[in-house]
Amino acid sequence: MSHFDPPVDGPDVRPGVVSNASDRFSISRRTLLGALGGGVLAALQPTPAAGQTDDYWTVVAIPDTQKYAEKERLISYAIDQTDWIADNVDSESIRFVTHEGDLVENGSKEDEWDRIDGTMSTLDGVVPYSTLPGNHDWADTNDKSSSVENYAAYFGPERFDDYSWYGGSGPRAEGLNSYQLFSAGDYDFLHLALEWEPSGTVDDDATPLGWAQSVLEDYPDRPTILTTHSYLRDDGSRASNSQDDSDEGNPGEVVWQDLIEPNPQIFLVLNGHWHEEDGEYHQVSENAAGEPVYEVVADYQDRSDGGNGWLRLVQFHPGGGDEAPDRIQFRTYSPSLGGYENGGDSEFAFDLDFDARFDPAASEGTRTSFQQGVDGYDGTVDTNLREADPESSDRTASTVTVDTNDPQNSENRAQALLRFDDIVGDADGQISSQATVQSATLTVETIDEGDGAAVHRMLSEWRADDTWTSMDGGIQADGSEAATTPDAKTGSVASGSTRIDVTDSVKRWADGAANYGWAFLPLGDDGWDFETAEGETPPTLTVRYVDDADGSPADGSDESLAGDADGDGDVDGDDVEQMQRYVNGDDVTIDRDAADVDDDGDVDIGDIVTVADSAGGS
Repeated sequence: MSHFDPPVDGPDVRPGVVSNASDRFSISRRTLLGALGGGVLAALQPTPAAGQTDDYWTVVAIPDTQKYAEKERLISYAIDQTDWIADNVDSESIRFVTHEGDLVENGSKEDEWDRIDGTMSTLDGVVPYSTLPGNHDWADTNDKSSSVENYAAYFGPERFDDYSWYGGSGPRAEGLNSYQLFSAGDYDFLHLALEWEPSGTVDDDATPLGWAQSVLEDYPDRPTILTTHSYLRDDGSRASNSQDDSDEGNPGEVVWQDLIEPNPQIFLVLNGHWHEEDGEYHQVSENAAGEPVYEVVADYQDRSDGGNGWLRLVQFHPGGGDEAPDRIQFRTYSPSLGGYENGGDSEFAFDLDFDARFDPAASEGTRTSFQQGVDGYDGTVDTNLREADPESSDRTASTVTVDTNDPQNSENRAQALLRFDDIVGDADGQISSQATVQSATLTVETIDEGDGAAVHRMLSEWRADDTWTSMDGGIQADGSEAATTPDAKTGSVASGSTRIDVTDSVKRWADGAANYGWAFLPLGDDGWDFETAEGETPPTLTVRYVDDADGSPADGSDESLAGDADGDGDVDGDDVEQMQRYVNGDDVTIDRDAADVDDDGDVDIGDIVTVADSAGGS
């Protein structure tokens, strides 16, 4: 049985916790807490959970909100939930929010959809999040053959398409199943949001289960959280019988056997729906690879006022474990009540090794990070190029702006340049000059959300005191100043840490290409601001690599044929074409040693001309 710890008088001042309960929640309402599943009132706030660390990040799970949406007088609980999430994105390091389904009680009633739409809109542009339809979100409850028109109208793909973290939906156009990509700590995650009792088979990608399997196969290296509506019951068993009146749905046990157990990248399964006991339960199962899968159900709709606003906070604590290096800590919190619920299924933890579970390749290589002022590194260079102020240098500014309309209504562009010098070499902390780069991530601290940028590898030199004018009217992604193809496009960017995959650039620099950093070219007129090396949170470049100490070519030969960029054993027009694409920034792989015919450590126009002459005479 669960117990609730009410707040003491005044604000909650424990680190990482914000109490923002509305005044409308009176003392008389809080005296009802004794009815919360037989809860026992405690006199003081709960102490911080064992194993908590300062550098944790959080995933928030929102259980069934159907009762709040059904009645106007209860929607304030859902409003408090999303308000609290938005207010605490930074303080709680909230990286993702997942709704467990049953957004509404009656899927055919638009007034309920209007209420929950207004509530969830608080998260738009603030934090990545997902929704999925529960059995009550169909027009006819428990009938998957009935209409999902309202769900699609309010929470279909069009709601999320503009966000870079939104991967897509399928297999139906209504977006009942979707996936999201987000990053937290040093890891890149996949999230799958699957409809109530996803139907079909894993070998048919025209069905929800088959679509989900295809997404997993597209992202095999991403640790995965799966949220669905009905899966684990609150009595500890997986649902074994379908509740779908149309006989289309697959119960939880089928989803486990066919999708979750065979795919070891799925490490956490979250669901709602079941409230026959106390509305919560957790267990650990073993998948086909012998690895743990953490299964957690939460549904508080039978509690007072349809759930009293309880949320699940899933906190990832590096270094917080006892039985293993790290810890996933679950806590149950109500913004409306301003306190936590404790007890065996309300507050619990799983200890594991994050690197081993989330990034197995990490144990095979080396990870190094570069950030201004950390471990003696001082090689970060950045500046802003502003068309509206073409002669000014922003080399000492604490933030930069990327925008097509700076200042507003001027239609003047603002671009940013960023570089990490001296990252490749043989000194401690550098990327080995004989390394194979596995991944590289640039993390910047966003202080003003916006449309984001295309991040292009720079091909020409620049200085911190350069201006719009000195760079001849800003940066052009023309294959000369900057690569034509960007390393990444951020899409719309929310406040907080923004992670950008820059593996291609760092691979090239490790292979000997000149490191001129990146140009951030705006994607829209809603300006994006992030902190520079002079800011409170300077940009960080994190690289994972394997040191190839022998420096031998991959085929085992002693040396490459000069000019044979594509490695097919001869020098011809194909090599010239590949080298041109490489210099232009296209996503192609070449033998850099062979392509660098003038042996100056880089592949450039001079090498292309030499190889073209050689190919023409062969």
